[in-house]
Amino acid sequence: MPVNYHPVGFDIATGAVTSVAAALENKFHFPAAGAKLGRQLSLLRLSSRLPRGVGAGLSVWATENKPHSKSVSFNLTTADLAQWNVSQYDRLDSERRFDAIVVGVPSGATAHLCASLGAPLLADSFPITFAARGKPDDIAGYQQKSVDLLTPILNHNPDLLAVSVFDPIHSRQLIKKGVSINLKLAALPDQYKRFIRERLMPGGSVLLLTCSAKWSQYEIGARHRLQIGGYGGFTDQEYIRGTPWLDDWLHEEGGLQRSGWRLSRHWTYQPEAQWGSISGFARSVRDYAGDEGMPIHSLDFSSVDEISRMGFYAWQWLYYLLRIQPGAVLIESGPQMNPVIGFRSPVIPLWMPSTCTRSHLLLQEIIPDFPPQIPVLFQAWPTGNLTPDVIPAKIWNTTLAGRHGRWLGGDPLRFPGDFSTIAQMTPAIEEWSKRHSYRLPRLLTCDELMELQSLLASGAGQANGQIPEETEQVEY
Repeated sequence: MPVNYHPVGFDIATGAVTSVAAALENKFHFPAAGAKLGRQLSLLRLSSRLPRGVGAGLSVWATENKPHSKSVSFNLTTADLAQWNVSQYDRLDSERRFDAIVVGVPSGATAHLCASLGAPLLADSFPITFAARGKPDDIAGYQQKSVDLLTPILNHNPDLLAVSVFDPIHSRQLIKKGVSINLKLAALPDQYKRFIRERLMPGGSVLLLTCSAKWSQYEIGARHRLQIGGYGGFTDQEYIRGTPWLDDWLHEEGGLQRSGWRLSRHWTYQPEAQWGSISGFARSVRDYAGDEGMPIHSLDFSSVDEISRMGFYAWQWLYYLLRIQPGAVLIESGPQMNPVIGFRSPVIPLWMPSTCTRSHLLLQEIIPDFPPQIPVLFQAWPTGNLTPDVIPAKIWNTTLAGRHGRWLGGDPLRFPGDFSTIAQMTPAIEEWSKRHSYRLPRLLTCDELMELQSLLASGAGQANGQIPEETEQVEY
């Protein structure tokens, strides 16, 4: 059936779904595969050598799909979102059943968790971009365009909530071309219920992933909020009130805005646009599983960084149980995610939401748990934005010093402006895995994952890279 929804550009949520679908086919995920240039490098390489503003604009044009037109807002339904998700698994054998199905927060780390279980992902939120010209500091104009677009969507979809995202630091180029909105499910759609009923193995489990991350948001309507900023090196209050060093950066960028961005409206702390969970959706999932007599497990996280940690520890835990010595740690970021890697090579994945100061702190905190004396493969997504919170290559190199670290598929001397990296990273990790192949004996079970969660929660035994005696040393 026709679907009125398609992803635009490189977003993490739909990338998580498509990368899981690819992994279940034992394939690698190419973030640029559906874009205008696919895996071609010519314009991406050219964009890396142009002035920053021009190059960033060219890279956006070269790699994004066509944004939705306003007319879609009159036809888009919750069923379209859910159908797009389940249709990503249409290429799998229709008779294939799963021991677990993951429902909830979509992220790169969620994708790696799904792969460790061999489970498909049903996402609880969907980003959508509508074509609309704008100015990167015009929050009032952005709000009005959001209202115009969302009024028809929310009027005929009472089971949706919407968060417009205005990020004049990390998305200045995108604001000039479109309006970004996150549509959140408030209840489990019928398409998801059917998929779970038909594809879950008898006795299999539903795994519910929720995240309690919150961000200050303006109340625009009963089910419509507007969020300024998001994950990165700035707090929500720094976006609203501004800081001197942020004003200095805006001056360098040629922006006229100073002292933050705000509206004359009431704001409250609400579930964060990208990763904050809606309590009604989680309740709906639990009610459905209970009505169907299906076992259900829940993993509740305080932030997306916590999900990243769990994705890392889940694979480390699996190798521990299988007595396999990991061969490398793979660090990914942003839309770059390849959950198939654990099926192809004995690699522990660590996915970071971005390459900003907050993700750098995440890496610093988890590095002590890297197994010693194995290589660290680093894939940093090229944002092109030299924002004050982007960590430069030399600091990443310093952080990974002594860890046999190497950049895979990108030139650190040109980071974060080497847009050709977008098309090079997946071929690079695919080639590396061919030279370090192995066969994964089995997958993690939900019970084993919940055991790991209990260990981490109690502090009794974090997976710390220590391998028991008689561990299998994988030969290359």
